[in-house]
Amino acid sequence: MRTADLASINGMSTSERPIGILCALPQEQELLVAQIGDPGPLPGKAIEARRGTLDGREVVIVASGVGKVKAAATATLLVERLGCRALVLSGVAGGLSADLGIGDIVIADRLIDIDYGRLTPEGRIVYQPGVLPIPEEKPDPGYLMPEPLRTRLRERLEARHLEATLGTILTTDAYLAAPRERDELAGEWDGLAIEMEGSALCGVAERFGLPWLVVRALSDRAGEDSLDDFNDFVDSAAAASARLVRELLPVLD
Repeated sequence: MRTADLASINGMSTSERPIGILCALPQEQELLVAQIGDPGPLPGKAIEARRGTLDGREVVIVASGVGKVKAAATATLLVERLGCRALVLSGVAGGLSADLGIGDIVIADRLIDIDYGRLTPEGRIVYQPGVLPIPEEKPDPGYLMPEPLRTRLRERLEARHLEATLGTILTTDAYLAAPRERDELAGEWDGLAIEMEGSALCGVAERFGLPWLVVRALSDRAGEDSLDDFNDFVDSAAAASARLVRELLPVLD
């Protein structure tokens, strides 16, 4: 980090530091950038971000690219270079639950990285990233939203009459387009949606002791028609997620 960055961050109170909003896709980012006052580009080769004021709050909005590695690297830069006080992920996901359809919105109160663990003859045993995946360690995967934040979130949803479902979101490196695997994951983890960045953002937030919020609108149902549905609905789903993120930022104050 540059000396000037450190001096600037150290001189700010927590309330003055921006909220970092990460989007995987450029079109997701632009939906939010269009709403901030006088968005300005931030210098730096490793991050393409815009900073401004969104509904009275300082925010930095960035498109990370797809996948856990890019999400984790971008989230780390948001915290270390720009001093972000909270991390938010906005965008689209594939639906797992039969009770949800395209356009519905899921807010994660638990994020599980289903790629990390131990491979056995009986299959993969999922562990929390960073825990040595050996039999002596008990598998207990998932980043859990702290109860005070969850309470504020529920109160905000009720007070504003906002439609969203709280529950488990799964993160993986693979784009899911298989109904059998979709139904198995929904049953095994009680999963509502599946995406490719959430657990990475939560891991960074946990490392720095920051609150996180992951909001996903369903662009497809992770089945045989998922790619066609994604192409048809990605823009409208991303817009729905962005609108809800704006409504929920006060819970991070």
